[in-house]
Amino acid sequence: MKKLAITLLLAISAVLSGRAQSISYGSYHQLRQPLPVILDTDFGSCTDDLFSIVMLYHYIEDGLVDLKGVIVDREGDRNAVLVDIFNQFYGHPDIPIALERNGVKNPYDFIPYSRLVDFKNADGSWLYPRSIDPSTLPEGYKFYRKLLGEAEDHSVVVLAIGMMTCLSQLFESGPDEFSPLPGVDLFGRKVKAVYVQAGHFDGNDNFSGYNMRTASEAAAVFYDKLPASVDLVLSPTNVGEMMDYTSEDILTDLSYTALNPIKTVYAQFDCEVGQRMWDTNCVVNAVLGDGEYNLSQRGWVKYLDRGEASQMIFTPDPAGNARYQLPGDTFFAEEKVMDIRRHTRMSPHPSTCSIEAPQEQLTGEAAAEWVRQRTDQLSDKYMGAAGNTLDAGEMLQLFRPLGFTGTNASDYGEAARVLYMQIFTRMVQKTLREGARNLTIVMGPPSSGKSTAVRSLGLDKSGLICDGLPEGEGILAAIIGCAREQGMDRITIVPVYNDILTCLKNSLQKGRETKRYDGLDHLVAAYRSNEGRLAAIRKEFPDVDIRPVDCSHNQAPRTVSCSSALKWNYKVGTGDIDRMLSALQDAVDNGDIGIATLRAAVGDLYSIPGLGARGRATADAINKRVDEILKEFIQR
Repeated sequence: MKKLAITLLLAISAVLSGRAQSISYGSYHQLRQPLPVILDTDFGSCTDDLFSIVMLYHYIEDGLVDLKGVIVDREGDRNAVLVDIFNQFYGHPDIPIALERNGVKNPYDFIPYSRLVDFKNADGSWLYPRSIDPSTLPEGYKFYRKLLGEAEDHSVVVLAIGMMTCLSQLFESGPDEFSPLPGVDLFGRKVKAVYVQAGHFDGNDNFSGYNMRTASEAAAVFYDKLPASVDLVLSPTNVGEMMDYTSEDILTDLSYTALNPIKTVYAQFDCEVGQRMWDTNCVVNAVLGDGEYNLSQRGWVKYLDRGEASQMIFTPDPAGNARYQLPGDTFFAEEKVMDIRRHTRMSPHPSTCSIEAPQEQLTGEAAAEWVRQRTDQLSDKYMGAAGNTLDAGEMLQLFRPLGFTGTNASDYGEAARVLYMQIFTRMVQKTLREGARNLTIVMGPPSSGKSTAVRSLGLDKSGLICDGLPEGEGILAAIIGCAREQGMDRITIVPVYNDILTCLKNSLQKGRETKRYDGLDHLVAAYRSNEGRLAAIRKEFPDVDIRPVDCSHNQAPRTVSCSSALKWNYKVGTGDIDRMLSALQDAVDNGDIGIATLRAAVGDLYSIPGLGARGRATADAINKRVDEILKEFIQR
């Protein structure tokens, strides 16, 4: 805890002094006290539990989570040993484990990967080390009583991504050496929220889901006795159903290493059994907040115990303790899978020459040289989750180990151009191998709606999409020349337009979701740089198809003529700057921007050309309020 406190103070000190780039890789999240979490999981059958615990490890390392313990609610010593193997491998050997001893007998194993605990090396040693004797582990519900008895009131979050057997036993337990309270009262006093993977509320069946109906009597006890004071957030089956993390993609993401327990599971067992990422949605929602999902209105949940046909009925009521996640579209599902893939690709044991290990801050030519020595590794990592889209902004995240924070992109201009061309060349070759010969290049100011235009207009069907380009003279010509040289004969350039105030609002919204901001000064400069660009493109590439798209005021993207697009206004006047500063001030005052990203979201306001007296006064007020917020945080 002392080490964490020192890390937080150093990070805040850097933010206060305007040196946000000195925050180390992985610590750019919103600073706060770690969330006390208990994980209740049915490890040993579906693989979404594996990715859930890996994400929790990374949240621990980011200072977001204090994982008090893991309760395995699937009977069998192997399942508890498997959790220990993961704890050992991912560098968290001290996380305590408990095991259910009186639960569902011989539940069906969709993927019997608990056999992993028996794998050995040629010399007879365990393939994956373990440290526990499962016979000595505490029983699940008793361990709940111990952890909750030690906790502060209304502080603990429970992630229930397995069966409800241990929780129902807790609810029916009486006073013991850990607490004088009955189990239900103990849970109500110590737990502030429980996140459960269960239900299906927007269809006609209202089925409860596999985890609930497998131990239906236990589930009925849980929902009947759950204290009304505890917030209940459900992740229905149909939310995760769209999140398909394929075996091929998983093995690609783990190609950087020969030995990893998830890689062994997917290499040794048949995981193509309709596996989806259900459980991870509880983890992300609990740790990163409600902003990650669209949630239903509040209400109450009633469980109807009908065995395999058990149902869960949701009744809206503003006073209710329950909400449930609403399913998103395919883009939403892909975003969530991409986030899981990011966690999968993080190496638990980075070496000093790896692309994951934090470095001394490198910029300019030094950063470019670092990239040249690792182009294959960096390209593999990006392409593992890229699909058919090369996103210049997303690619820059690979430079976080060097000190990239989002607002200092100009420090990595040369490095970005080197890596972009390497990845582009490989993606062109991949596209051609797949039989496609069309390239779509989407251009425009930051947060203007480029990705929305791609989806809405069906441009995502292109063989290869370049979503934004690195800054630099001649980069467009280099891309088009490379594509043509390799055999791409259908090239389309899509300039996207939006008014600058809407770009700012989009940027702030995106920042709330990703914790990454451009800074208002960077946004203004990037916006103005589009002046005259379309005319220059038409002159330089008269044989390239140009399809301008207007997204002004976030209206539905619509294709317009080149003559109309040439009239787009990229000038940013004093009045525009005043309106943007006012919107930014509202976001700061309303607490819409996280502590650790305040400086990044604001940027260097005084460097914006055209800043008038009114704008300077607003900039003064914004910077003063940011200083106050950060100082208040330190003094807590």
